[in-house]
Amino acid sequence: MRATVVAVAMALPLSLALVGCSEDKPAVCSSVDDLKSSVDDLTNIDTSSSSLADDVQSGLTDVKSDLDTVKADAKSEFSPDVDAVESALDTLQSSVEQVATSATPDSLTAVGTALSDFGTTVQTLVSDVKSTC
Repeated sequence: MRATVVAVAMALPLSLALVGCSEDKPAVCSSVDDLKSSVDDLTNIDTSSSSLADDVQSGLTDVKSDLDTVKADAKSEFSPDVDAVESALDTLQSSVEQVATSATPDSLTAVGTALSDFGTTVQTLVSDVKSTC
């Protein structure tokens, strides 16, 4: 019985140290999860909805907010990835605005291309950040 108590007493500090390690993840780990979730929400918008334009605009606003948080949390560590996502988001927003003014086959194609490019840059950022978490 005494050996069991000693073993538990010796294991307790180790287990507490391990629990502490899991909580020491950089803030960017959490903020990039939020960004990924917002991007997923944006890409899963019901395109047959009567509020499509408002839903897309709201989704883009959420993505921009989460990207700003990632940028603040990442500081300069992931700045090339963050810059690429910001650029792709700007292009996507411009394409969406163009469709809102004049929905043509070319403008719809531009949105599709911009959305694909944006998704690729976000995935690169998420992968790079997750490799440090």
